[in-house]
Amino acid sequence: MTDLKRAVENIIEYFVTQEAQTLTRMYRGQVSKREFLQMVHQYIVQVLRVEERYVNLIVEEVSKYIWGYRILSDLIADPEVSDIRILAYDNIRIKKNGKRQSTNLKFDSPKDLQYFAEYCATKCAHSLSMIHAVANWTDRNGDPDFILRFNVTTAFVNSVETPYIHIRKIPKTKTTVQQLIAKNFMNPQVAAYLKQKVVSDGGMIWCGKGGSGKTTGMNAFLDEIPEDKSCLVIQENEELFSHTHPEMMFQHIVLRSGDGVINYDLKDLARNGLLMDLDYFVIGEIKGGEALYFLNASYTGHRCWASLHAMSAGEAMIKLADYAKYEGDYTREQVLEMLQDIRTIVFMKDFRVQEITEVIGFDEAEGNLIYKTVYDEKQGINLLPDTDSEGCRILPRIRPTVH
Repeated sequence: MTDLKRAVENIIEYFVTQEAQTLTRMYRGQVSKREFLQMVHQYIVQVLRVEERYVNLIVEEVSKYIWGYRILSDLIADPEVSDIRILAYDNIRIKKNGKRQSTNLKFDSPKDLQYFAEYCATKCAHSLSMIHAVANWTDRNGDPDFILRFNVTTAFVNSVETPYIHIRKIPKTKTTVQQLIAKNFMNPQVAAYLKQKVVSDGGMIWCGKGGSGKTTGMNAFLDEIPEDKSCLVIQENEELFSHTHPEMMFQHIVLRSGDGVINYDLKDLARNGLLMDLDYFVIGEIKGGEALYFLNASYTGHRCWASLHAMSAGEAMIKLADYAKYEGDYTREQVLEMLQDIRTIVFMKDFRVQEITEVIGFDEAEGNLIYKTVYDEKQGINLLPDTDSEGCRILPRIRPTVH
């Protein structure tokens, strides 16, 4: 058994390193699965000189490696697992139902983990090297139920001798608003309020830390946009989608690789979006200068949505303003005044709507936006309309005075 395992590792190492181009061509459909397995068979017989009775067994094990994710397969298939983080060959952590926890899974050795990282990259036409020591990519075909977003850093930048791998799972099946209510993502009253805001004139920001549920919430409410409205969604990774809206376009960035010159970042896509006939303009996650074009779209009448890493509504708007300010010639105060049309800010925590804040104006004396908290689960504030997502009247919880 040890010899068979060593043979499989030898084959994987060969095709991940010396024959990586062949592996990449196979994943791209330029070499058929049958042709590739014939190459594997030939390598086993002619190079490794394995006994014939073991050849088919080795080919079967190689197939499991090449077309799957080995020990991670069950975690990837588990709908309750949203994130997989590999910190060492014997330390695989997950986030399940919003809670981080350990697993009893482990790779055979640090070298086995290194081969796995290189295989994952090759599978999606990427490479890991000194010039690609920090890499991310998306695997849309590796699993029938989830899009897999990879973030990998290698030993070249890590303070350990092995790669760190983070895998975010994005369901291919849209999670609906009603399903989010059932999952305790929000209550029916919050859902009804946000549905109303979707069709209002103002824009919307979803904020919180990474993995808090920003993208999940925004993705569900995309399908609440009226079908007679046009929409452009631009994003770094393909997490936002719609299978039902008739006039919704989706674009993703393309980063230059190696010595390549092709590069389309969020700024490029956002700048081009301003030339389109759009009603809604959505950015999957604002991280930099694309904020200026988001600002321009909002200021010229588009209904603009975006997600943002921030720990409060006020911090989100200041951060958004600073991103725009650094890209253009505006002061922070000028940008904030122009952001008055972003009227709803949803703050997420632990995969639940924690707080909703409205922008109700601009204070010229203070040079800042005027906010009104309409919902804060922790503080017991609830100024939302007294209806649920089905339009039924409900009793308000608490209506304290907002100072």
